[in-house]
Amino acid sequence: MIRAPDIEPFYMVHPGPVAARRIEWAGSRLVEATGHIDGAGRSLLDVIAAFAVAHGVESGTGRISDCALTATRFTTGGPARDGKAANYTYIRDLGAGHLPWGTFSYGRTPDGAPFVHCHARVEAQGIAQPAGGHLFPADCMVEGEPKIDLCGLPDIDLVQMPDAETLHSVFEVEEGSRDRNTEALFVRVRPNEDVTHAVEAACRAAGITDADIAPSLGSLNAPALTGAGRDRRALAHVGMEALAFTGTVRGGRAALDVIAVDEAGNPHEGRLARGLGPVCVTAEIALVRR
Repeated sequence: MIRAPDIEPFYMVHPGPVAARRIEWAGSRLVEATGHIDGAGRSLLDVIAAFAVAHGVESGTGRISDCALTATRFTTGGPARDGKAANYTYIRDLGAGHLPWGTFSYGRTPDGAPFVHCHARVEAQGIAQPAGGHLFPADCMVEGEPKIDLCGLPDIDLVQMPDAETLHSVFEVEEGSRDRNTEALFVRVRPNEDVTHAVEAACRAAGITDADIAPSLGSLNAPALTGAGRDRRALAHVGMEALAFTGTVRGGRAALDVIAVDEAGNPHEGRLARGLGPVCVTAEIALVRR
């Protein structure tokens, strides 16, 4: 990390046309559920989907913890290749592993099949500890009974769609309530938008002044983090996978903490400096009104 009094945000130029709408949001009722589910040799995708279906929701976010795997596949983000400005750089195919915790968004593909976007801390033989990154849920095989904390958003339809701007597939917000009395909010933030400012803008539009950040994830480019003395530390890494965003909105002002990993999978954590947390490909932020 480097310290500097004046830091400029890093804006990534993606290969496709820049979408006009940069912050998308929708409101929903909230269905919260916590419990363990038998992995029984199923994939991480199937386990999360089964838990969500059991609680009557088809879209939402959540947290998975204490998840043992017999097959572990994850990657980190980094420099461009294959015509993209940001891409997966180092895919790791491993055997037995363990996810101390992870964050996910849950929705569907255009043909209706379940789809999970998951970032997690990863423990496995042959990788440095601690480490983490973007999971491939269909290729990660679960054993035992992981714990899931679900933030279900039954009024929102999250659909995995190809994104012309980044050439990645991301969750698009297809449906949702615009009721200003909604219990929860899902915010999808596009590239180069500051996450903190985007959360505040969505809350203003939805008439929310106080909220807690529910399980949320995404990716960032060279974010700056603030310390206890309000010094700012710039991270010189692009395509960082944000394993989790946490924090609050109070009086319309957001304060977001992040745990993000660099290309090597090494974690960095702290409070996002306002205006210095630009999205790389997408950020998926869930909020619960307080």
